[in-house]
Amino acid sequence: MRDSGLLDELVLVGSWCLLAYRDYFSAVGVIRTLRTRDMDFLVPIPSKLRKNVDMKELLDDLGFVLGHRGSAGYDILQHPELMVEFLVPERGRGTAFPVMIPMLGVNAQALRFMDIALMKIIYVDLHGVNVRVPHPAAFALHRLLVAPRRKKAEGRLRDADIAVHVLDLLLAKGEILTIRSLHEQFPKPWRKTIALELQACDRRDIADTLMPF
Repeated sequence: MRDSGLLDELVLVGSWCLLAYRDYFSAVGVIRTLRTRDMDFLVPIPSKLRKNVDMKELLDDLGFVLGHRGSAGYDILQHPELMVEFLVPERGRGTAFPVMIPMLGVNAQALRFMDIALMKIIYVDLHGVNVRVPHPAAFALHRLLVAPRRKKAEGRLRDADIAVHVLDLLLAKGEILTIRSLHEQFPKPWRKTIALELQACDRRDIADTLMPF
């Protein structure tokens, strides 16, 4: 993917970001990783991909095969050790159907709030490969927004816990202004959801830090 130029346009999102943030936080603490088999890449809309890359063909030599997830039939490139999926930001009323990405030859799932990942992007080294990931502040605030939408209590607690963990590391790193800058760009209902989620985690201190006045 790097050699084909895809990593210059796609953004790594999801739990693999935590692994990518290790060096970023190395001076202030050890980040807890929560890596799963799912490796998710966000495709910005409108796409800035410069050339066609057939993902099925690109990963075929590595043993990946095309599969599908859910009743909607979202494409997933499967390997015994890894599953690669593609996401796009959900716009307007959204859609329950896959969104075709012609330049990649696969479809993607549209998810709410994914534009947050594109608000502030950093480059990190992941096992010797330079990848684009959301700034940790964007990652954490996004997790707090989606946590209440989880159907299972376990998933909600996991999202909120890792979000607070990342925010604590950012505060230790002195990045309060970065967190506030992103937070202030959110609509009021989003900010309210984040505040309530932090209070539910008994972290009113962080909520007060985000909205000091």
